[in-house]
Amino acid sequence: MDSSNTNPVSRAPPPFDLKAYISRYEAQSEAALQRLLFLAHHFHNEVGDGNASTITRSAFEMAVAHMQSTGNYRRYLEEYGAIEASPDSASTTNADQSPELTGTPLRISGDHHPHSKHIIQYYIEYDPNFAPASKIDAQNQLETLEGRLSTAQSHIMKESIRTALLALAEFHKKRGELREALRRVIRSREYCASGRQHTQVCLLLVELSVDLKEWSSARDSITRAEHTVMGDIDDPLFHHKLRALQGLVYLAEGRYFDAAKSFTSVSPDLTNQVNSVISAEDMAMYGSLLGLATMDRETLLSLVIDGAFKGRLELVPDMREALRHYSRAEYGQCLSILQHTLQRDLLIDIHLHSHVPILLDMIRDKCIEQYFQPYSSASLEKMGNVFGCTLDEMEMIVVKLIANGSLGEGARVNAADYTLCVESGDNLEKKTRRRARVAAGKMGAHFTRNAEGMIMRAACIESGITIQCEKQRRGGRTRGGRIQMPDDDPEMVEAGFGEDPDIDNKMLGGAETIEMDASDSDDDVMEIENLENPNEF
Repeated sequence: MDSSNTNPVSRAPPPFDLKAYISRYEAQSEAALQRLLFLAHHFHNEVGDGNASTITRSAFEMAVAHMQSTGNYRRYLEEYGAIEASPDSASTTNADQSPELTGTPLRISGDHHPHSKHIIQYYIEYDPNFAPASKIDAQNQLETLEGRLSTAQSHIMKESIRTALLALAEFHKKRGELREALRRVIRSREYCASGRQHTQVCLLLVELSVDLKEWSSARDSITRAEHTVMGDIDDPLFHHKLRALQGLVYLAEGRYFDAAKSFTSVSPDLTNQVNSVISAEDMAMYGSLLGLATMDRETLLSLVIDGAFKGRLELVPDMREALRHYSRAEYGQCLSILQHTLQRDLLIDIHLHSHVPILLDMIRDKCIEQYFQPYSSASLEKMGNVFGCTLDEMEMIVVKLIANGSLGEGARVNAADYTLCVESGDNLEKKTRRRARVAAGKMGAHFTRNAEGMIMRAACIESGITIQCEKQRRGGRTRGGRIQMPDDDPEMVEAGFGEDPDIDNKMLGGAETIEMDASDSDDDVMEIENLENPNEF
């Protein structure tokens, strides 16, 4: 047995560079703010990492700067617990219906609560002047934009109305009022007059739906855009942008194979054109990880490792290294990179983190299946060394794979010497032939029984012989399928019943014990009615 994959060497991930990470996304986008807040909470919950609190503080500082520059006072108050309700917790129809300000943040007790929601108070001091000033400024801007919309509507100018609605949508989007922004964009769709305008509106609808985590709405918008946007589209990458966003929807819905196909089919020319939602590094990581988890070896080689997607792997060198080890059947090194070097980067991704345990288990199971494929027997202890598991963990994994049929028919665990073995092809073929013969014998017996019954019934009808229901109830079926006839029934005696029990049994459709020749088996005679186990005679 090959031991070249044993004892894989793990490599610790490099220090996390927050500024380089967040620079992948559009500076004032909702995606950048959501990721900053997610990173801050993630590293705050890490225990034993001295660098985590520094990253958390930096992430909160950048998030506060983002909220102050865009005037997003609602999210600011939400983080500090200084508002009673969030405007996006329910649909709003009037942008002026702002949440009431309490003026002071929700105070947390002096003890350190690592899983508290409003942990920003531990790192950044609350500014009581920002929210009121930002609210007044937002109201003034909103009045100006609403006035432009009213003027355009009074002159019935479609282009001006569309422009005014999109300006209002951008205003609400920057301030975190995503549902109000979505409502404005939906209204602007009615005033689109060209393919270019339709593409702009469709992408805004999908982007807002993704930011709101409304995946069904995003999926419907993408489908509508693919089937309705035609004509003078001046963006050659429009459909590739939709494909990348569709991959996010598939990922959120747990359709990993469809997501992998979407990301790997995106043109290499699409890099940061949609970085308000997803970056080029994200597409590279999502496509390669999902492809490794769901695609077979041939498809993975053609679409990811050697296909047009290959250029994107330069953005994720650790993932490229894991794919290289997998293509060389060095499964231990591949899993070591995924579980030790890349796992941190996977867990800090806002879209991927909840799927990481499932995807890593899928990749591990897939590697075990391919590792064992050329062998008829393998030591569980050595397999555990290859895949970084203890003996008990390896046994549990293998038992699960045997139960769902991933290791093929005939795979068994020998509990005495802790080996995984599979039956030879001759034994499996012999069992298959036995089951086929038994199934054919049962089918023949069933057909014969039904045919005899039909023939007897037809003969009775042709001879004018009938049996009434109450007369039939007077008789009884004995063991062995024979009919016990009453001796005092003159009608049955006149019809000729009762003279020969075997003939009576056949005329009334009774069953007989059927014997067939099983010349291919070790026994000369096989009784079909008594067969219980199809693997035994």
